[in-house]
Amino acid sequence: MTDPTIPSDQTTAEDPPKDQPGVCLRCGASGPVGDDGFCAKCEKALEQACL
Repeated sequence: MTDPTIPSDQTTAEDPPKDQPGVCLRCGASGPVGDDGFCAKCEKALEQACL
């Protein structure tokens, strides 16, 4: 018995489409987010808070 393979045209829920903007995890604003999930404004605020 062999395992069925996943067709290459299907994506998992863990891989969001690259053409859609993300949502900031901190403020909830939609738009470009970094690898950590925060928008540029929130990234700057978090960096300042850590100083």
